[in-house]
Amino acid sequence: MKAKTKITDVAKRAGVSISTVSHVINKTRFVSDQTRLKVENAIRELNYAPDMAAQGLKSGKRRMIGFLAPDLSNRFFSLLLEEIEDTLWTSGYSLVVANTRESYERELNGLQLLTSGITDGIIMASTCRYYHEFSSHIPQGFPVVQIDRFPLGCTDDCVRVSTYSAIHDSILDLIHEGYTRIGYIASIKRLSSTEERLNGYRNALEQAGIFLDPALVKQGDARSKSGYDCMKELVEEQVKAVFISNSVMAVGAISYLDNCGLKIGKDIQIISIRDYEWHRFELENVRTVEQPAREMARLAAQQIIRRIENPQMPQSEIILPATYSPASRE
Repeated sequence: MKAKTKITDVAKRAGVSISTVSHVINKTRFVSDQTRLKVENAIRELNYAPDMAAQGLKSGKRRMIGFLAPDLSNRFFSLLLEEIEDTLWTSGYSLVVANTRESYERELNGLQLLTSGITDGIIMASTCRYYHEFSSHIPQGFPVVQIDRFPLGCTDDCVRVSTYSAIHDSILDLIHEGYTRIGYIASIKRLSSTEERLNGYRNALEQAGIFLDPALVKQGDARSKSGYDCMKELVEEQVKAVFISNSVMAVGAISYLDNCGLKIGKDIQIISIRDYEWHRFELENVRTVEQPAREMARLAAQQIIRRIENPQMPQSEIILPATYSPASRE
C-alpha cells in the first residue's frame, strides 16, 4: 500500500520549509504569491490531505464549520451550501451539514450535534420564529452566524437579504399598470423572511389606497405543490396578477398556469422571488425580485471565520438588498 503523503514531502517538492507549507495551509502568516503557488501545486501533485485531527489537538480547533440547513431539497439552500463550502475551503475549513427539513425537533438535534465539539462554529438558517426557542441549546460563547433568516430576539451575527423595498416597488409597478386585484402566495408563516415580504406587498397596496382582500393572500409552505394549489385558488378568484414569495412555489404555480393554458405576460402577470437560477424565468415574462444568494453565503462563511478568530468583537448584521427586475414588455 502506498505510504501517505506527509507535509515534509510537500515541503521538499515545493522547495520550502515545513513551516512555510503550514502557513500556506492555515493562512497564519503572509506568504508571497510565488511561494504560495509552489506549495499549492505540490499539494495537488502529491494529493496531500492535511491531518486536521492532529492540527485540532494542537490548536484547540477542529477547522470544521457546521451548516444547519432547513431544506436541502430546495435549490436555494443547496446553492448556499455550495458557496459556503467553497469559501470555507479556501480558508482551510471543512463543512459538516445537518438538514432540518423545516422541523423544530430536527433543528434541536442538529444543534446538539454540531455544538458537541465537532465544529468550531455554525452557520444556521433557523426554522424558528423566536430566538429563545433554540438558544438554550447553543453553548454560551459558541460562534454562530444566522443566514437568510433572523429570528426575533436573536443576538447572533447575521447575514441576510432585505426584500422589502424590491417587493414594494414590484407591487407598485403592477398597480401603475392598472392591476388592483393582486394575489399573493406566502411562504412558511413563522419565518422572518415571510413576514418582511408580506409587509412589502401590504404596504404597497396601502400606499396606493387599495384595500387588502384577505381572500387574495394564500398561505403556502415553500413547496412546489403548495404553489400549484395556491395559484389554482387565485385563478378561480379571477386574479390577473400574482406575487410568489419563493422560487420553489413558483415552479408549482407556473405548472398550474401551463396546465390551464394561461400565458404569463398576456393572460396573467407573475412576479416571483428568484432564489436560484431557473430557466423558466428567462424564457417567459416572469418579473423577478432577485436575491444575491451567493454573495450572502460567501459573506456568512467569512463572518463565521472572523467570529471564531475574534470572539469578543461586536455583533455584526450584514443586510444585502434584493433587486426588482421587470420582464421585457412587448
